[in-house]
Amino acid sequence: MKLELGNINGLDEAMNLYKNMAETRPFPRIQHFNQLLSHLVNLKEYSASILLFNDICNLGISVTEYTMSIAINSYCLSNRIDYGFSILAMFFKRGCVPDSITFNTLLKGLFRENRVSEAQELFRKIVREGLCELTVVTYGTVIDGLCKSGNTTVAIELLGVMEKGSCCKPNINVYNMVIDSLCKNRGMESALNLFREMKEKGVAPNVFTYNSLLCALCNLSRWEQVKMLVKEMADYKIYQDKVTFTTIINALCKEGLVDEAEDVLRIMLQKNVAPDVVSYSALMDGYCLQGRVDEARNVFDKMPSKNIAPNIVSFSILINAYCKQVKRIDEALHLFRDMQRKGFEPDVAPYNTLLHGLFHGGRYSCAMKLFDELQTVGLKPNFYTYFNLLDGLCMNGQTERALLLLEQLEQKKNEYLHIAYYSIVMDGFLKAKEVDKARVIFSNLPCKGLEPDVKTYTIMINGCCQNGLLLEAKDLLAKMEEARVLPNEVTYNAIIRGNLLSGEYDDAAKFFEEMSDRGFSPDPSTFRVMLDLVGTKEQSPTVVLKMIQKLAPNTFKNQPKLRG
Repeated sequence: MKLELGNINGLDEAMNLYKNMAETRPFPRIQHFNQLLSHLVNLKEYSASILLFNDICNLGISVTEYTMSIAINSYCLSNRIDYGFSILAMFFKRGCVPDSITFNTLLKGLFRENRVSEAQELFRKIVREGLCELTVVTYGTVIDGLCKSGNTTVAIELLGVMEKGSCCKPNINVYNMVIDSLCKNRGMESALNLFREMKEKGVAPNVFTYNSLLCALCNLSRWEQVKMLVKEMADYKIYQDKVTFTTIINALCKEGLVDEAEDVLRIMLQKNVAPDVVSYSALMDGYCLQGRVDEARNVFDKMPSKNIAPNIVSFSILINAYCKQVKRIDEALHLFRDMQRKGFEPDVAPYNTLLHGLFHGGRYSCAMKLFDELQTVGLKPNFYTYFNLLDGLCMNGQTERALLLLEQLEQKKNEYLHIAYYSIVMDGFLKAKEVDKARVIFSNLPCKGLEPDVKTYTIMINGCCQNGLLLEAKDLLAKMEEARVLPNEVTYNAIIRGNLLSGEYDDAAKFFEEMSDRGFSPDPSTFRVMLDLVGTKEQSPTVVLKMIQKLAPNTFKNQPKLRG
C-alpha cells in the first residue's frame, strides 16, 4: 500500500484515509500509520494524532518506538505533558530504550508548560543515570528553555559546562540562544562579551547572531557599534537579510531618522533583499511619528504595486495617524471601512483609536454608533474602550450619560472597575461646576473597594481650586499625604495656581518651596499666572517676585532690592 500524503489537504481527508487503512485486512504496515500520524502533526492536528494513536493501539497493531515518539510529541504540543510521560512508561514496559529525541521532546514539553524546575530535574536525571546519549540538541533544548523562561544566568552556567566538556561542544545555535536572551533582557555588554569569546573559540557567527545584536544596539541608539557590526558582516561575507534591514529601518524610524531609514530601504533593494510588509509598515510608522502622514500614505498606496499586501498593522498605523489630526478623521473612517472590505477583522484596538478621534473631533453620535458596532461584531470592550468612552462623553458635555455608563459597568460581573474611570467622571462634573456630584463619587470610592490614586486626588484638588474652594483643596492635599499618596508635579501646580489666583501668596510660596525640594517645577500655566501677577499690579506681590527670582535668578538682578 502506497500512501499519497501529498494529496491530503486537511483533517477530513486524513481521517477518511485512516478509516480506509483501519478497515483494510491485513492491516497496512505500521510505517504507513506512522506517516499519517506525522502528517497530522505537521498539519498541527495534535488531538487527532493522539486519537488515532490510541485507536491503533486498541486495534492491536504493534506500534514502534517511532510511533510512541510521535504520540509523546503530540501530547507535548497539546500542553498535556503528563500524558506524554505515560507513553514513556510504555517504552519501558515493552523493553524499548527511549533515545535522546524522545527525552528532548519531553524536556521541550515541560518548558512549554513553564514547568522549569521539573525540566531541570529531568535533565539532571538523564545525566546522572545515563538515560540517553547527551547531544548538542539536548543541551540546546535545556538552554533554550531556560533562556525563554527568564533563567539566562542558569543557561550561561550550562553553556560553560558544555564549553569545558569534551564530547558536546556548543555550536552556533546554542550560542545564539544565550546571546539573543541577553540582548532581550538588558544584558548588552554580556552579550557582546560572549560574542567575542565565541569567535575566539572558533565558532563563526551567522546572520541570526548579528540580527540579535543589531536589534539590541539599535534599541539603545548605539549607532557606531551598529555600523561596525554591519561592516563586520560584510567582511565575513554574511549577507544582511530581511530581518537585518527591517530591524535597522524600524530603529531609525523610532529615533525620528526617517530619511536615513529610506536610505537603508534603498540599499536593501540594491542588494536584492525584498522588503516585506513589516519593512514598509516600519517606514510608515516613522513618517507618522514625524507628522508626515501624507508620505506614510504614499508608502501605503505603493505597496500593492510591489506585490505586497498591506496588513492590519499597516492600516492601523495610518488610522491612528489620521485620528490624531481632527480634520482627517473621515479619512481614518474610510480607511477602516476599506480594511473591513478587504476581509480583515479588526480587533478592539482600531475601534479604540477611532473612538478617541471621533470624540476629540466633537463627533459624539458617530462615536456612540461605532461603540455599538464594536459590540455587535462580538468584540469585548477593554480598559481603553471604556476610558475613551467615558472621557469622550464628559468632553462632549454628556457627563450624566458617562455616570450612567459607569453605574452599568458596576452591575456587570467580571468587569474590572479601574480608578481611572471614576477620575474621568469626577473631572467631568468638576469642569461642569457640579462639585457636589464629584464629591459623592470621590467619597464612595472606598465602598467600591477602590483607593484614590495621585491622579484622583489631583483632579479633586484642581477642581476645588477652579471652583473657588481653596480650603477644601488644601484639606484634600493634607488627606492625600495622610493616605501616603505623594503629590506629583501636577498636584503642586494645581494648588499653587489656586493659591495665587486667590491671593494666598504666602501659602503659594510654601507649596512652591515643597515642590522645588521634591524636584518639581512650575508648568507653563503656573508660570504664566506668576508673570501676570507681577505685570498687572502696581505693587507686585513680593513673594511672587521671589518665586520667579528663584526660577531665573538673573532675570531681576537690576530690580530694586525687595523689601520683606
